[in-house]
Amino acid sequence: MTPTARPSRRRLLLGAGSLTAALTGLAGLGSGAAAAAPRRPSGTPEVTGLGPGNADFPLMSATLIGETLWIGSRNLAPAKVVGHHLPTGRVTATAVLPTGNFVQGSAAHEGALYLGVTDAPKAVNLYRFDPADGGVRGLANVPGADVRDVAVAPDGVVFATGRQKGRAAGPGLYAYDPATGVLAEVASPAPGATQGRAVEATATHAYLGVGSNLAGGGGATLASLFAVERATGEVTDITPPELAADTIVRQITALGEDLLAVSTEGRPAHVALLDPATHAVLRSFPVPGTKSVTNFQRLGDTVWFTSTEHGTVWRYRLGAEAPEAFAVPVPDGNSWGLGRIGDTLAGVTEGGTAWTLSTATGAVTTTDLVAAGAPAEAQLGMSVAARYGRVYVGGNGSVALHDLGAGTVRKLPVPGEAKDTVVLDDGTLYLGVYSSQGIWRYRPGVDEVPVQEAKLPQDQNRPQTVRWDEEHRLLLLGVQADTTGGGSFVTYRPGSGRPTVHVDPLGPEQLVRAVAAGHGQAFLGGDNARATGPRGDLAAWDPVAGRELWRTATDFGSGVSSLAVHGHRLFGITVNGQAFAADLRTARRGRAPEIGTRADLRAITSANPRLLVARGRLYGISERTLFRLDPVTLAATVLVQVDAEWYSGARLAADEDGVLYTLRGRELIAVRER
Repeated sequence: MTPTARPSRRRLLLGAGSLTAALTGLAGLGSGAAAAAPRRPSGTPEVTGLGPGNADFPLMSATLIGETLWIGSRNLAPAKVVGHHLPTGRVTATAVLPTGNFVQGSAAHEGALYLGVTDAPKAVNLYRFDPADGGVRGLANVPGADVRDVAVAPDGVVFATGRQKGRAAGPGLYAYDPATGVLAEVASPAPGATQGRAVEATATHAYLGVGSNLAGGGGATLASLFAVERATGEVTDITPPELAADTIVRQITALGEDLLAVSTEGRPAHVALLDPATHAVLRSFPVPGTKSVTNFQRLGDTVWFTSTEHGTVWRYRLGAEAPEAFAVPVPDGNSWGLGRIGDTLAGVTEGGTAWTLSTATGAVTTTDLVAAGAPAEAQLGMSVAARYGRVYVGGNGSVALHDLGAGTVRKLPVPGEAKDTVVLDDGTLYLGVYSSQGIWRYRPGVDEVPVQEAKLPQDQNRPQTVRWDEEHRLLLLGVQADTTGGGSFVTYRPGSGRPTVHVDPLGPEQLVRAVAAGHGQAFLGGDNARATGPRGDLAAWDPVAGRELWRTATDFGSGVSSLAVHGHRLFGITVNGQAFAADLRTARRGRAPEIGTRADLRAITSANPRLLVARGRLYGISERTLFRLDPVTLAATVLVQVDAEWYSGARLAADEDGVLYTLRGRELIAVRER
């Protein structure tokens, strides 16, 4: 995305909003002083609209029909499918889907496209799109599901699977018959799996791949592959032994009538080639240095596939012992879809890039989809950081750099999602990047684009919090381990390339969602990605010595979303909006301070609110409101009604002048208290 003009910084928008009676009548919880009800600020803050936080065309699927790649959007509202015509390199069509966030499932049949979407658990989440006339037709609701994959059998029956949160039976395999318009559950063979990720269908069988790459741990089912005989409904576990220790089955593709290709997400990823008639394993092999294999195509006796690391296209000659890396046509990041026209492969990566690769010559072309005509629209925000006239807003596959002085926005490509970011005094931006991308760095005027500075263990894949410990000159990260459960506390000295990773500092089930620094210590707050199990622990660590100083459980019944040190007090807020404070002067080696003041802020917050100290003031942000907290009483003053749209909880940043930056809706705003 080239720099573009945007609205003037001085376009002031009234931001306090009308507050309803629901904002009053909040009671304190437990011991300590009860917090006063939220109140209006005495002077309305100055709110400046700065345009979309991160406008791009992130994507999550692609299917080739004829000479056009049909590409499904991610984190846009409404969800969209665009047609990228390969011969001209242009986006020639756009279709809108009425529901959903990710357009992840995608499969073609007789010139039509069948699509599955996420975030529509009670609405239509399975669609048919006809490129010939542009018609979009809702087909069915896969019950409670984020649809992750769809496939179409030769007779036109559509199969789908996905993530069904909290479902005791585990992820299901569903079949939609266009002849009758009926959706039926075919099988749910893995109650211990957290999601279904892959489906395929032939004339005789439907295949389901499941596992637990989200909310894993606690004995959750790992990579499993099932064959369902369509005539009888009989289910058989055909998981190749070489794949069974991996996290999840990521892809299943029928490559003609004699080959079934299956891949996993693992350490490393594996590929197995099966005989569709007998389900015997013909060949299996690891794919070195890669976490996930995502797509397959076949050309004669050669199988081509893509992986998430380094944008690599792999070549495997049938009968060989191992695959070979053939080309690196695109930057790092997930590859979502792979098509073939003759000896040319065509695919896309998550940050909005389409590419082609000649298997005969190795020639590569890449196309920025926005430049080719795809709509650049505001996506869900991931993170925000600000300093020295620059504001960074993380999205999927990129960070938007807002240069406030020049009035421009520039796209900084980042593979995956910058979940949290921080700017140091020298202007360097540090990023914690999901999934399994570790720590990245961007130095304005030095780095043309962000670069990876340090890796984390692959299982420690989802950074939740990045903080700067000024006293020790260390980055502090709280991390979630999606596949194994638990998480880690990470310390990193910039430039060293060697992070110190403390795995499961709060026990094997709690991730580290919150981190704060102060008084020579690091403070950790725990949560749990699973519905049951411990959550909400607090701990203090010596970040240099790498040892725990004290640890205590809390009685909130909720995970800790954010922590901040202000003066001699440690402030926190839970995932469900209960604020608290503890006097650090009462802590002793091995003994935690007691939580004193508490306040119930659930009437003005939403899931995963966060705290920030800026210029001596304590602020809070949620997807509903931006508020200030009295550090003594925890009385909340609502500053702006934001109704923001973030992917995993609202974020807040402040620059060196104390100006606050966050999203209202999907627009970046600057908030200055008068």
